[in-house]
Amino acid sequence: MEDLVKYLVVFLLGAAPISEVRGAIPLARVLFRSDSDFLLASLIAVLGNLAIAPAALYALEYVEKVVVKYGCWLGRVYGRALGMARRKSRKVEKYGILGLAVFVSIPLPATGAWTGSLVAHILSLPKLKSIVSIEIGVLIASAVVYAATILGVEFLKKLFFM
Repeated sequence: MEDLVKYLVVFLLGAAPISEVRGAIPLARVLFRSDSDFLLASLIAVLGNLAIAPAALYALEYVEKVVVKYGCWLGRVYGRALGMARRKSRKVEKYGILGLAVFVSIPLPATGAWTGSLVAHILSLPKLKSIVSIEIGVLIASAVVYAATILGVEFLKKLFFM
């Protein structure tokens, strides 16, 4: 039962804004010592992150209407998020769907599936193409983070446990 809770935490962290796979995969390494459990937990983190784009892209239209109509402080928070996404979207706008995939694939803060979905919404990119593009970016970012986590652990082992 304890492992189930750990897998759930990794899934939720993979789906959470800001952390996404950048936080979930390294946490999976901390929570799961065996390579097979770490691999499974990493895949679960990726699934959590992959779930974001379809949900976010379809929800954004509705959320935007509700926030603009009824939100006061929520409208300000949404406005700030839009402002950040607009600044980030300049890089994506030039290359469209391909740029969106590259943008999401860079595992840095504010470049994941959440921001990619917001950027696609702001630029009015086609939903289905945006979802595919964001998902490809998530898979690339996941591979980069997974490799960096493994290499980092191996480096630390050699450094401290010769």
